[in-house]
Amino acid sequence: MAINFGETFTKVQECFQEPAILSLWTPNLQSITIIRDVYGVIRLYLEHDDAFKPQPTDITALENVLSQKLGSYYGKDIWLPQGEQDAYKPLIKVILEQRVPAEWDSDTVLPRWYLLERHVAKKAWTNKDAGSPPWEQKYVDQGSKPAIVTFFSFKGGAGRTTGLVACAITLARRGHRIAIVDLDLEAPGLSTIFFPDTVENPGVIDYLLEKKIQLKNWTLRNHILSINEQALLGDNGETIRLVSAGTVDDNYLEKLARLDFQNIVDDHLPKTLRSLLGELESASKPLDFILLDARAGFHDIGGLAIADLSHGAVIFGTQSRQSWAGLTHVIRRLARPLVKEQLPVLLVHAMAPALRETGRVEELKAFADKAYQIFQENYYYDTDVVPNINDSDAPFTPIVLPMQDDLRGDIALFARDQSPEEANRLSELVKVITGDPYQGLARRLCRLFGRSFDKNQDVREVEA
Repeated sequence: MAINFGETFTKVQECFQEPAILSLWTPNLQSITIIRDVYGVIRLYLEHDDAFKPQPTDITALENVLSQKLGSYYGKDIWLPQGEQDAYKPLIKVILEQRVPAEWDSDTVLPRWYLLERHVAKKAWTNKDAGSPPWEQKYVDQGSKPAIVTFFSFKGGAGRTTGLVACAITLARRGHRIAIVDLDLEAPGLSTIFFPDTVENPGVIDYLLEKKIQLKNWTLRNHILSINEQALLGDNGETIRLVSAGTVDDNYLEKLARLDFQNIVDDHLPKTLRSLLGELESASKPLDFILLDARAGFHDIGGLAIADLSHGAVIFGTQSRQSWAGLTHVIRRLARPLVKEQLPVLLVHAMAPALRETGRVEELKAFADKAYQIFQENYYYDTDVVPNINDSDAPFTPIVLPMQDDLRGDIALFARDQSPEEANRLSELVKVITGDPYQGLARRLCRLFGRSFDKNQDVREVEA
């Protein structure tokens, strides 16, 4: 019977339990590295004891077992170290640098097991290593650098962008300096919430393409939008800085297509995005938070944002099998298995039933119970003490954001005309997105990073 992609690692393990292989190869191996290429084909790199000198017949016997177990998934290639004259030395160096311990590996038993996955895309979601934000967590803790927080939803339509906007405005009204970045390049929308559709301004996609060519001649500082309307921020609010996705014009899709190609070819995307965030922080300092609006689903930029660029994440989910199936993998990725600490996270129960709506109590309990189970199984390490299920600040304790009629359809946070009716509409909308439950999200975010919620109040108390 033919095997499938998901069975290949198990089949390789079975090969080294076959009697002939177990007696000759396994006792003499220091490590086994399984290399799975972009097509799913398997090759092996085997480190053996210096005294072990496998003969051609021994290698043939191993290849026959691998071919039998793996079928068409075997790449018919076994790499063995050959000493100083080894023609594969540069390749072996890459293998040793990039491989990671397999889930079944034991650091007390030989041979050690390693994996090396070769991808052209989705590497941010499959990479087991820790993230590397533009600045270290210690500077965030000291308050000298802003916390970078990604807002992510596995499925679209969960209110992720609305939640980010509400959080940004709520915090800015209370004295926090906020920058927001639209990383949803396939469905950009942040700028249209704050400005009329006619606003044209370079943004993220232009930085990713133009910066590589123009270098210092292309400066992000010249393209950061300012949101400072008193109707949004109140009398004492701080200006919000916005980096849009870019101008959606006749050239936008051409830019997007080239961005996808460049990511596959030269893998510069992570470095460029870190540079973008560094320039944003430098041009807007001091900042308290940089909020990233990430693409829904397993998209490369979303994966980079949530797993590699951020100091924390806000993830949105609904009470459905499809949502939980995706969020389980996201939560597992946030555990970052090769580092000692998980990425801090807030969980949002999005599109929950409204107050007094039938079934609300049952759905809220079902979501909370499922969250506790998923986090227990996928986020915490074996040595961790899992917080009590009633801990209001635990990562698995959801922030409930119910459906609200006022936030259906397009949200326009700018005055479309000078009429009293329009002023009243905008005022009522601001009340909705800065009141409960969105205020609860902003408060939890501040607690997550040890920040005071109302900086304006702190200033008034100091002045008094």
